Amino acid sequence: GDRIDSVVHVEINDNEKAALCSFAYNVGMGNLKNSTLLRLINEGKKDEAAPHFLEWNKAAGKVLQGLVIRREEEMKLFLA
Repeated sequence: GDRIDSVVHVEINDNEKAALCSFAYNVGMGNLKNSTLLRLINEGKKDEAAPHFLEWNKAAGKVLQGLVIRREEEMKLFLA
């Protein structure tokens, strides 16, 4: 939670924060910090940012169904 607060510079609701916590736990804070997802959120473009969750669905260059599902769930939570 606090780590998310340190990189998100706009107001976010509990669902948005929970989605970002899940995302950061899985991909790492460094990846979140450098992501287009975070940049767009901080620009106030949350609707434009949300689909960027879906880009993070690969491990070792291969799309993994488990990550596809996880990212879809995170995006749905973010938009809820």
